[in-house]
Amino acid sequence: MAQEKISIPEKNNFAVELNFKPFGENVISFNQLQFKYKIADDVALRLGLAFDNHKLNQPGDDYDASEEQKITGKETTTKFGMLPGIEYHFLKNSKISPYVGAEFSFFKNTVKSHYRDYNHEMYYNNATGNYDVRYIPIEIDINGATRTIAEQYYQTQYGYNYYLTTSYLNRAYTSYGGNLLLGCDFYFMRNLYVGLEAGLGYDYTKYKKVTIDVSNEVTPEMMPSYTERKFGFYYNSALRLGFWF
Repeated sequence: MAQEKISIPEKNNFAVELNFKPFGENVISFNQLQFKYKIADDVALRLGLAFDNHKLNQPGDDYDASEEQKITGKETTTKFGMLPGIEYHFLKNSKISPYVGAEFSFFKNTVKSHYRDYNHEMYYNNATGNYDVRYIPIEIDINGATRTIAEQYYQTQYGYNYYLTTSYLNRAYTSYGGNLLLGCDFYFMRNLYVGLEAGLGYDYTKYKKVTIDVSNEVTPEMMPSYTERKFGFYYNSALRLGFWF
């Protein structure tokens, strides 16, 4: 099966690349852009940029006006990343362009959150002569994480009881790493291609200390930082859709 010879990008050409998932929920992903510039016919410099900002706001507007416990929350997560690298391509004037390369990675994830909860206490109401309940608002500021509260039930001889568990899975971190790459681009149209990429990668991540400041407590609660290292095979689960100018 003969391959049609085409003119592939040469020195001083510039490319923009997106992640492409034809069978996924989001067909084209804009959370990471990659730019390429050919410094020679077979050598290209590359720079990946990643950015994602997520905000969650739970206001108290939907509560009933008589509801005393209007629990609210705000969360902000911002992720930024840079991936500089280089590629060396083997074949010229072919629809298939295999290459080897290397890239370094840097990611920074910042997280802040604020919640308003309520504690309840019993007090003696002189006006009625009964014990009533009043709710005390509690302001919670978390620097470095968001919280998730899960309600779980268990059965006793007196019926069902429940307890709440709080976890802090989304944490702020800084990450460094690198990948040795093996990839291939297929030009199905002039200057337009899809690519596959895999390799061997290393990643070092430091999760930052979390400070939980509760308004009715004198001393903030601290969650210590910790590090995580990963080394193994790397692959891009999406196709890379690119266009050379």
